[in-house]
Amino acid sequence: MYALKMFEDEKVYFDLLNAYDLEFSGSPYIMQVKDELAEESLKGLKNELSLLHRRFPNARVELASRFGSLLDVVQNEVSDFKPELILLGCRGETALENFLLGSNAYEIVKHVNAAIMVVPKHAKFKKPEKIVFATDLKDIKVDKVVEPLRDLSHHFHADLMFVNVMEDDYVNRLEAENKIASHFEGLNLSFNFIEGDDISNGILKFMDDNDADIVTLVRHNESFFERLFHPSVTRKMVLHPEHPMLILHDEV
Repeated sequence: MYALKMFEDEKVYFDLLNAYDLEFSGSPYIMQVKDELAEESLKGLKNELSLLHRRFPNARVELASRFGSLLDVVQNEVSDFKPELILLGCRGETALENFLLGSNAYEIVKHVNAAIMVVPKHAKFKKPEKIVFATDLKDIKVDKVVEPLRDLSHHFHADLMFVNVMEDDYVNRLEAENKIASHFEGLNLSFNFIEGDDISNGILKFMDDNDADIVTLVRHNESFFERLFHPSVTRKMVLHPEHPMLILHDEV
């Protein structure tokens, strides 16, 4: 629903994807079970599609029922069809609750090299006016990496608010900010700095203080990303259910 609302005025083609898998093997009834799962998967997708079409009758949605683990299936879809954006729903109360508990969402974010938007269970779409980009000020190697963020910001005329979560390494901030800004010409940009060890809560507080709608991260620095989403900080995370996350993958 979030995705269809976000792009309802655009010529966008959606694949509604479900992966089904067997948790056991070696049973003499394995083929029968697999056939039943396939039937159930397609039936579920058709039900889902009918619900979506009630709200968005003109949406162009194809059904994709695939056998295999969710991670393998999504990786294959990305390889075969090169989608511009993957939207991934979270069942938990918050997106981070799912990330930190070793969920499918976290596995996909960690291993799938594509732009991924994680939408929490209770998120209601509203036109994003402010998008936060949490950055360690490392240069983005390939301009195409930030294209989904740039497109969203242009499309909704959203302000792009960079939040500097730089670690202890010395960085020429002005030079780094100018490099990053060069990827986002024509947008209203601001650069902000947060202090303290609790980066995650710092970002979320910044979002609340500024009424921001979406938070963006570029996954190009393993230690930075793991520090943001390490299980040890689970209880300290207070990400509101209405904040979706856009995860971009920098190319090596």
